[in-house]
Amino acid sequence: MANVAHSLRMLTPSLARSACGHLPPNRRGEMRRAVRLGCRVKRGNGRLVADRSVDLSPQGILVTSDERLEEGADLCVSFQATELSLRFETRATLRRVVEGRRPGDEGRALGLHFESLPAVARLILRGHLGKAPQPAPRRDPPAELLVRRRQFDYAEAVRRILLEPPGP
Repeated sequence: MANVAHSLRMLTPSLARSACGHLPPNRRGEMRRAVRLGCRVKRGNGRLVADRSVDLSPQGILVTSDERLEEGADLCVSFQATELSLRFETRATLRRVVEGRRPGDEGRALGLHFESLPAVARLILRGHLGKAPQPAPRRDPPAELLVRRRQFDYAEAVRRILLEPPGP
């Protein structure tokens, strides 16, 4: 029985084997989702910094904002992401500033990392975000992936085989 299970497992390629043994490193903690919702991001003094999200994950949120803040700034975030009347409120740290200069950027945005979101709230948020679409990639894949893709073009190989004159 163990041999049959092992054989079946070998027929189904793992992610690493289907990617020719080389998976690109996941540079993100969790997958972001394209969720546009109203939110409130405030400084410690109560001043509103942002009120719209671009994308969301259980670890953080990307919000549009014209405010000039330093990385590491402490903020308070509040949003309602589910159909339930559950409001998520947490402290967040500014981790990234998107200047909005790349094609596809919607303007200036702030990447916030949730600091005090309870584990139960993260679990609820993760379950809800599983239904939301992933955001479209905004930049090209890393150069090391592009080089590996060019090494073998399956379609070109088939085309060459079909166009070759039959041998003797």
